[in-house]
This record gives sequence, C-alpha cells and structure tokens, in this order.
Amino acid sequence: MAVITGDIVPLNRSEHGYAAIEGLAGTMVQAYLLRLNQPVPEERMRRALRELVTAYPKLRAALEPGLHRYHFRILPEGPLIDQLFDVAYRVDPHVDVDNATALEAWHRERMHEVLPLERGLGLRAHFVPHPERPVLCFGVPHILGDGMTMLQLVKQILRGLNGQPLEPMALEAPSMIGSIAPLDWRQWPRQVMRSRRHKLQEARRLASLNIQQWPTQLGTHFSTTGLRHHEVPTPVADLRRTARELGVSLNTFLIAALAQTFLDQAPNDPKAAAVIRISVNLRKYYPESAGHGHLWGNHVGAFLVIETDARKPLRERVKSIDASIKEGQDRYARREMCWTYLLEEALPWLGRTLIGHIGVQLKRQGKFPKISCHATSLGDANHVNLPDAAVRVVQIVPTVNSISPLPVLVEMNGRLSLPCSWQLGETPVAAVDDFHRRFDEVLARMVAEVMPQGVAA
Repeated sequence: MAVITGDIVPLNRSEHGYAAIEGLAGTMVQAYLLRLNQPVPEERMRRALRELVTAYPKLRAALEPGLHRYHFRILPEGPLIDQLFDVAYRVDPHVDVDNATALEAWHRERMHEVLPLERGLGLRAHFVPHPERPVLCFGVPHILGDGMTMLQLVKQILRGLNGQPLEPMALEAPSMIGSIAPLDWRQWPRQVMRSRRHKLQEARRLASLNIQQWPTQLGTHFSTTGLRHHEVPTPVADLRRTARELGVSLNTFLIAALAQTFLDQAPNDPKAAAVIRISVNLRKYYPESAGHGHLWGNHVGAFLVIETDARKPLRERVKSIDASIKEGQDRYARREMCWTYLLEEALPWLGRTLIGHIGVQLKRQGKFPKISCHATSLGDANHVNLPDAAVRVVQIVPTVNSISPLPVLVEMNGRLSLPCSWQLGETPVAAVDDFHRRFDEVLARMVAEVMPQGVAA
C-alpha cells in the first residue's frame, strides 16, 4: 500500500494519467446535476457543501509536484479553504429549471469550468433556487474520485440538507496493483502469460473487424465536450421484466441494446462489430486480508465487449453479451489482467510531462484505441436518498468530459436516463440525437419481441 504521510497523499496510476491529461482534453470535471423534490434555503445548501469539504479531505487536496512525481497535499481547514470555497460556490437564480434546453446548456457550461488542480479545493457548485424544484450542479475533478465516490458525495450532501451529520470519508491510497496481483507470488508467470495471450488474441480480432461508431471526423486536437440529456421512453419496470425473462441483468440487457444500435448501422457487413468498453469496479478485487476500507478515489478498470453479426437473433445476442461480460469479470476474479495493468503501473515513473506528450501524440496521429463507446452504469441511483428523508433527489444526470463517446446508464424513479458526452469537434449533435432515437427504438423492439402481450399487464 502507498503510504500517506502527514498531509501528503500519493496518486495511483489512474490519477497520474488524469493529472497529465487534465487541461489537454479539457478540464476533467465530473459534473452531476441533481433535481430536488422541495425547496431548500440557500444558506442550508451552502452549509452542506462546506461541510462536505471537511468530511472528504481529498476535496481540499492540491496537486503538488514532488522531487520526482506529483502527489496530493491536503490543505488544512481555515481561512484559505473559506476563501477558496467562496469562489467554488455560486447561486444561479436566473436558470429556468423547467426549460430542458436551457438546463442542458447550463449543465454543459458547468462541465467546462476551469478548476486549477494546483490551487486546491476540487469542487465547483452552482445552486438554482426554486419554490418547488431546485437544482444543484456540483463538479469534482475526476482525479479526486470515480463514479462510486461521486455517489457517496451525493449521499453526504443529502445528509447535510436533511440536518444529519456528514459521515467522514477516510483517505486511503493503496496501489491499484493489489486488485490485479495473483494471490500467490508463484502464480505471477502463469497469470501474466494468460493475460498477454488474451490481449494478443483480442488485438488480432479487432484488426479484422469494421468497428461501428457514431459519424466521426477525428481531429488532431482535443475539442470541447458535447452533452446531451436523454430519458428513455420505455419504463424501467418493462425493461427489467424483459431482462428477467431473458435470464440476464438489466445492465446486460442495456449493453445488448447499445451493441444492437451500433450494429444496425451496417446490417449487411459481415465484419461489422460493436466494441463497447465496460467499466469495472476494482474495489471488489482487493483481497480482504489487505484490510482496505471503502476506498474513496479512483479504482476503476475496464474490458471490451466485442459483438458482431447485425442479424443475430435477440436471444442469441443477449446470451452472447452476457457471456462476454461474465468472461471479462471472471478475468479480473482469476487475476488474469496482469499484463495490461502492469504496463499501466509504469505511469507514475513516466512523469506528467511524458504521459501528456504520449497523449498528445496519440491524438495527433489518431492512434487512440478505436471503440464504439465507453459505457458506464450507475445502476439504480435511488439509493442515494435517505430512508424517509424530507429532501430527496428526484433526478440525477451524471456526466464527465471524455475523449471517447460516453453514455451513462442511470435509473431513478422508474425511468432510465442515458446522458452522453463526447468530443463535439468530431461528432455533430444531430448524430447523437439520431443515436438516442435509434437506441429507444431498439429497446422498444426488444421488449415487444420478448413480451409481445405487454409487460405492464
């Protein structure tokens, strides 16, 4: 485990990557939009967010250069944090919360706010008061936490708004190698070779396929990020019943729908493929004997789901996707991801300048891995609400700047949302709107095929 010494916290390999790409690809702020169910006094919102900065010390972290690599320095509570918070918190009473177009545009502005990591206080919060439906948009740099951490921050904000004390979020900085290392050192050679064999086979397969994407014109520079809110018209209850009938999870069912939507773009191409990168929560793969806590921060891996044949029958498609997802997860459980992540463990040794240089060159030469999209899922987000609490979140729209198309699957109050972010300079908004429309049609078609008599009956 990396050691936290006093107020110094080391970065893991993902965080070194975020430190280098920050600014090059646009500020990597996770901007979460929350719609509340009842009015909240401005002072109460301000107090809850200020308490959040105390409860989660990493929000007070400044990115600081050491002799050989960057680290976090946790700034002490006091006048400096109060001053920084005055800059970080704003009230925007002019926003029309019932105008979907205006709200989306305002949300996108929040995604592009510049937040200097070296100054400290990784938080930007904008509150829109309303007599019935207030809205909060708060942003945290990705370097300070992943989606699991963001949901925990939402829970803490709601605790503060409901007059409950915030729960402390302890600092831990374990090396991510603990989540992929074989449990016995003697297994290293075998597991590394198995991991390498898989990557070579995967690379050969990808090279033989025509990977389906949104209409994309790659640029030599990173652009601004596009944002589209989207709510799927089919109720989640219908989707879940259909997934249950097919014997898979709702998430697997939705990934199958994403794959089908891409494959429908090339129905007559036998080499057409949907390649979807799936996020993995690495927390579950740290051995219990290591004694880690909740691990707030960044602990995310990924694998590829590769699906072909646009004309594959629905049940066969879903079964294939389910098998691919389970195999990807099993490779983590079997500790067969060593090859990929051992290479990435070199990031801290490369340094911020060299990592950034590699990122710029990959972009300039168009050599970032080609995928259809990177799909991530927050699942059922209703759990952020406290039982029987007065102030509740009734809508949550998570998003972050991304160099790849990034749809986020999130369920709340019986509805499924699919907000998307992407490089706006490479794909027009109209193409994303068309994708959302076709995705909705695919879902409706899948439901109708499996439950032709109507799932709501």
